[in-house]
Amino acid sequence: MSSDPSIESLIDELKTDYHRSQFESLFKRKTKHLSGPERLQARMRITELAKPALGVIDLRKKIQSEIEAYPFQGRVHYFDLAAKRLFEDGLRLYKGVFTNDTKQQILALKTQHQQLAEDKALAQQEQEKALASFVAGREYQRCEQRINLVSAVTMELADGQEFSAMTVDISNNGLQLKLGFDPQLTGLKYARVKVYFSGLSDDFVFDATQEYEYRVVGLKEKDFCLYLRLRRMDETGDDELGRFLAAMLNKSRRRYKVNVEHLAQRVTARVHESCWFDAVQAVPFILKDGSGCCALVQTKSNQTLLNSWQQHQGDLIAELIEQPWVQSVINELRKARKPTRRQVTLFRISLPINKVWREYLLPLQAIQKEKSLIATLNALRAAGYGARCYQLTLTHSKDDELVYGEFNAIKTPLWREHSNEKLKLSVLQEYQTKGAKALSCKLLSPEASAEQNMFRYALSSALFLYKSGVDWEPQLAALMPVSEGLPKLFDDTEFWLANNERLLGGRRLSSELRKALRRVSENSNLSPRILLLRVTQATQKDGVMGREISEYDSFEEAAEYIRFLDEDDNFLALLVTGQPCQHQIAAGLTTDLSYIQRYLPHRAKELESSFKQLRGVITLTDVTQTLSGLAQLTEQL
Repeated sequence: MSSDPSIESLIDELKTDYHRSQFESLFKRKTKHLSGPERLQARMRITELAKPALGVIDLRKKIQSEIEAYPFQGRVHYFDLAAKRLFEDGLRLYKGVFTNDTKQQILALKTQHQQLAEDKALAQQEQEKALASFVAGREYQRCEQRINLVSAVTMELADGQEFSAMTVDISNNGLQLKLGFDPQLTGLKYARVKVYFSGLSDDFVFDATQEYEYRVVGLKEKDFCLYLRLRRMDETGDDELGRFLAAMLNKSRRRYKVNVEHLAQRVTARVHESCWFDAVQAVPFILKDGSGCCALVQTKSNQTLLNSWQQHQGDLIAELIEQPWVQSVINELRKARKPTRRQVTLFRISLPINKVWREYLLPLQAIQKEKSLIATLNALRAAGYGARCYQLTLTHSKDDELVYGEFNAIKTPLWREHSNEKLKLSVLQEYQTKGAKALSCKLLSPEASAEQNMFRYALSSALFLYKSGVDWEPQLAALMPVSEGLPKLFDDTEFWLANNERLLGGRRLSSELRKALRRVSENSNLSPRILLLRVTQATQKDGVMGREISEYDSFEEAAEYIRFLDEDDNFLALLVTGQPCQHQIAAGLTTDLSYIQRYLPHRAKELESSFKQLRGVITLTDVTQTLSGLAQLTEQL
C-alpha cells in the first residue's frame, strides 16, 4: 500500500462510509484522480478495515486497569474504560458494526498499556536501587487527622468525563483517591473536580447525588495506579458532608484505621537529623539581623575545631564575621531574592610574638592580589608555622531575618617550597585580629529547637549508614533544602547521593571510608575526613573521574587538575566526613511514637528496629568555590 499522505487521508475519510448504501458512488467520485492500481489498493484497504471483526477482545490480565464485561451480539468482551470508549465510538462511526479498524485501535491501546507497564517496571527497579531521602528541616506533618476509609466515589472532570475511584483516606478538608492509571489524568494537578460519594450511601444515610468540589493538589503513580490528593474548595464544613465527616472522625476511630504515616515520616526525619547533628564536624552558626549575638552550635564532633578558635582569644569567630570582606558577602545575600549560598575562603595564622599569641585572618582575595603575602605564607610554613585554610559557607533567610553559616577546616596538600621566599611579618599587620567589637558568640547545645533552626537551611547533605549483615550500607539520604547558588552538578542529587556504585568517588573510596568508620570506636575523637574531586557526565557517560586530593604530592599538582576540570564546567569538590553514631529518640518524639504504637504497633516496632541498625553518618559539604580559588592562587607562585 502506498504511503502517500493524501491517499491515507482519503482512506480515513471513506472507511466509515463503507456500510452506507451510497458508498460506491462516493468512492468513485473521491478516487477518480487516482490510477487504477492505486484505486484498487485503496479499495482493498478500506474493505479490510471496515469488515466485521472476528473473535472477542479480552483485556483481563493484559493491562493494569479495572476491567468490566461488555456483552455485544451474543459475545462478551472485557474492556477497561478507555477501550470501552473506543469500542462505542467505533460502533457509532461504522453504523453498529464492530470492525477490524476498531479492533486494531483497541489492540494498539493494549500495546501502549503494556509498554507503559514495562517502562514503569524498569523505573521501579531503578528506584529500588536508589536511596530513600528526606529534606532536612521539613515539617513532615499534617494539620488534621485522617482515617483510612475505603469507599467508592465518582470523580467528574470539567469536560464532563467521569471516572470511578476508591478513597484511600479522608479528612474534614482533604481526600486521597486511588484509580486505574490513565495517561490523560497525569496532568490534573491544580484542576478542579467534582466528587460524588456514591459508596457512602451503601452503608450510611447519605445523598449520593450531591456533588462536592475539590482541587487536585498532589498526584503520584504507584503500582500501575494513580493516587490523587484533593483539597475541598469549601472548607467551612457547614454542609451534609462536613457534618458527616466530623461525626465519623470523632466517633468511629476504632472502626477505621487512623493514618499515621505522616507521623512515621516525621519521627524518621527527626531521629536522623539528631544523629546528623551530633556528627557535624563543622561549626554551624546562626546570626540574626540587627542582633549583637552570634549563636554557635556545639556538637559532639566539632569540639576540636571550636577549641582551636577559642584557645588563644575569645570570640575569634565573632571577629571573623565582623570582617568587612565577610560582611560584604552577607549584605549580598540579604539583597538576593532567594536563599543563595556563598563560600568565603580564608587563612588563619597563629604566631607567638613577644610571648603573646597573635592571630591573623587573611581572605583569599587579598592573597591573590598581593604576592608578598604568598611568599610570607610559604616562609612561615618553612619555619614550622602552618597557615591553615578554612571555608565559611553562608546563606540568608528573609522570612526569619537569619544568616545561616557553616565553618569548615580544609586540609589540602602543601605548596612547594621556593628558595627566594623571605619572612615579612609587616605585610600581615593589617590582617591582625583586634577583638570583636559589636558581636559576641554564645554556644547552643544540641536541642530540638537548635536542630530545627539549623536544618531549615542546611548547608550540607548527609548519608546514613545502616548495618546490613557485617557491612555498613547507605540506606537513607538527607538533602539540603537550599537549591540556589549551587554547582550545576549538584542538581542531580540522585546521582551523587543515591548511586551506591558511584558513591563518593567509586567503590574503592566508598569502601575505604566505611572501613575507617568501623574501626573508629565510640569514644575516639578520630574521624575519617576526605577531600574529594569529582566529575560527572564529562564524557557523556555517568561516572567518577576525580581523585582524592590527598593523593597529590603537592597542591600545585592538584591545582593543575582542578583547572583542567574547571575549564569544562564539570568540576565538583566535596568535603566528606564520617562519624559513627547510635540511634537516639528525642524526648519530643516519644509522644509521636506512642501515638503510632497505639494504632499500628507493628509500624512502631518496625521504626525502632530500623533505628537500632543505624551505625554512621557521612556528611558531604560543597567546597568547589574554595578549591577553584586556591587553584587560581597557585598560578601566581
